[in-house]
Amino acid sequence: MVKSQYFDDYNVDLARLASKIQAYLTEHHFEVASSQDAKDIPRYFIQARKRGILRTSAGIRRSTNINIDGIPDSFEIKIGTGEWGNNILVSAPLFVIPVVGIAATAARVYSAKKFESNLWKQIKAHVESLKNTAKIKPYTKSDQYNCDYIEGYPGWRGTVGGKMILEKKENGDRLVFEAQDGEQITIPAGKIEKAAIVLRKKGLKENDLLLEITCKNKDGDTISPVLNFSDDTIALALSGINHLVEKT
Repeated sequence: MVKSQYFDDYNVDLARLASKIQAYLTEHHFEVASSQDAKDIPRYFIQARKRGILRTSAGIRRSTNINIDGIPDSFEIKIGTGEWGNNILVSAPLFVIPVVGIAATAARVYSAKKFESNLWKQIKAHVESLKNTAKIKPYTKSDQYNCDYIEGYPGWRGTVGGKMILEKKENGDRLVFEAQDGEQITIPAGKIEKAAIVLRKKGLKENDLLLEITCKNKDGDTISPVLNFSDDTIALALSGINHLVEKT
């Protein structure tokens, strides 16, 4: 029978947890095999068995199987029995860990129930000791929109041509306008109050559609720069900004 337990809000380094479980088993003279598959959601598979002259051929093939599935902040551990050498992680090979001192424990008879109880206690202790050990990988995901120009931003000299970049980053999402010469304007998503499509009523390119962003500058003053996009892009750019702000 498979028994399982969920662990939430621990932020555990699952690779280290799997290693600690393997070390515990080898220290208690178990033959251990392990496998892992981290392509999508990390999965770790560990097998353990006692070998010795007192085991029947059928008994030798029985193993305790331990599965760790999930992400550092939300994962499940399962303990059950299976057949030695059968790897449920088909996409990942099964590696056998060398055992030290098996001969010395050949005659040792142990209670499976007691072993499982002690194993759960040890696993829970490892989870507690590894709390907040997972490294959060920095990430940057960007959406880009070609932008003809930006007006109304204090100190901006009005370079024509560039792109608006919506960056989703570990240290804070932001909107960036990057001119063709590399000069940039950066507006943190948390400073953006609203964005809307407006119609230019006078001046250059009368009746042109513009994207107006109401935000706070570094001094805390409210400003309303406008960005010019092509008509077939402006709605997508507005949707991107609104999505960026909603996630802040």
